[in-house]
Amino acid sequence: MDYEQDYVMRMIKDLARALALLIFGKKDIRYEIPEEKERTEEDNLYARLLQMADRGEINEAENILLTEFPKESSHYVIMAADFYQHIAEYSDEFLEEHNYSRDEILEGMESIAQEYGILDKDISIEI
Repeated sequence: MDYEQDYVMRMIKDLARALALLIFGKKDIRYEIPEEKERTEEDNLYARLLQMADRGEINEAENILLTEFPKESSHYVIMAADFYQHIAEYSDEFLEEHNYSRDEILEGMESIAQEYGILDKDISIEI
């Protein structure tokens, strides 16, 4: 991984930590999907998004997250941040093979941070 990609990964992790700390008062932000019999419709949708991303349908999963997922859900910010952290764990080769990049992951995290007032809308992190 080159220096630029390492920097992007650090920025993704730092934004996730900032969201976790400022919104939830926690050190990290992860969404644990409940056992199948205890899942809500949102849990099932989120599980489906992760499965899609794992199959390489990252753009499609992100589109559903951004357009179809109920943003009024109390879990939306956790699920969205967890989604971007999840796909940040993919290899550069996997991301490239499926027409996605670490820069797009960072943009997604920035968008969440801006939406929740953690990052000014006029500021974007330059690489």
